[in-house]
Amino acid sequence: MQLLVKRLTRVILVLFFLILPGYRALADFDLSVYQQTPASASVIPEEILYPKFFRESDSLSLQNIITEIRSRIDFVKGLRHEPSYFNCYKMQRRISKGLERMLAAEKQLPFNFVDDHLIYDPQSPLFDYLRPMPLKSTDFCSFRSYGDLTGSGSTIYCVYHGADMRGEFFRRYQGEASRLRPLMTAFDIVELLIFLPALLFIPAIWLILKKALEKKQPSDNVSQG
Repeated sequence: MQLLVKRLTRVILVLFFLILPGYRALADFDLSVYQQTPASASVIPEEILYPKFFRESDSLSLQNIITEIRSRIDFVKGLRHEPSYFNCYKMQRRISKGLERMLAAEKQLPFNFVDDHLIYDPQSPLFDYLRPMPLKSTDFCSFRSYGDLTGSGSTIYCVYHGADMRGEFFRRYQGEASRLRPLMTAFDIVELLIFLPALLFIPAIWLILKKALEKKQPSDNVSQG
């Protein structure tokens, strides 16, 4: 009996020392800052709906126009280059999935918002739920949340690429995002350069056909007489 008790004691001690580092890690991570309610903004921050990446790529510069032309040439060649924001949006969805897994396991989130520190710190309570770990598409990427994650109307976004355009949050404010964009972008200029010759060619064809029909009509009248 004493031998059994000793063995059980050893097993309990081993389990205790295996689990203890995990509890210490959680204890070392200060959640007090993340438990504060985020300030609500009456206007959605511009970095969510029209972030720096699109402000830079939309600007009417020669470099942007050349980049857009090259992308059309690559498309014709059959080359498909995935823009950096596509992958960034995937990572945002990965973070959202991690939050959903944590909520399902623990019934409530122990924080009201997230940032890079909470996402990537191994001592963070969220860290183990992020599998696979979200990777940044560029050095400019930085993930944050907008709104209170414990309530409704919140979203994950990147300060460089903004919020996922296919997400519910962005679709809700798509009209506001459209108003932030300029009337003419580098993309629009290249589209005009491609389609404007075709638009000019159509009236020319119409005039040629009209003149041909006008020349034919007198000869038809003479033959009828």
